[in-house]
Amino acid sequence: MIDDMIETIQSLNALMREETGLLATAGRSRDIEPVAAAKLKLTATLETQMAALAREQPDWRETMAPEPRAVLIEALDELQDVAADNARMLSRQIDLSRDIMDAIAEEAKRLSGTRRQTYGAAGGLFEMDQATPISVNTSL
Repeated sequence: MIDDMIETIQSLNALMREETGLLATAGRSRDIEPVAAAKLKLTATLETQMAALAREQPDWRETMAPEPRAVLIEALDELQDVAADNARMLSRQIDLSRDIMDAIAEEAKRLSGTRRQTYGAAGGLFEMDQATPISVNTSL
């Protein structure tokens, strides 16, 4: 069972490296969707394996042989590094997407002229920005 868990961790490492590489390339990549879906499946598999091992052998960490323990520790260390790189790249991608959406909203607001001015009861002029409906073409 520990060998299966190590294999799952190594597969997850390779998959996250691939996803990070795809996120780093310029332009939109349609290949990222299956990679992200596979990453979710591998993560769920790893969680299931760890829960089953903890349920069947609660002291598995203490009773592991030195060689598999070393391989597991190495795979987990690598997973931590790869996951940190992947998280940074995903965060960067999310921030970039948010900036693009904000720029689109501002331009749509500017083009549609949704700024309204109204007079208040005391004669003051109030400016108000109304929300501009945005439609996103997901096949860009």
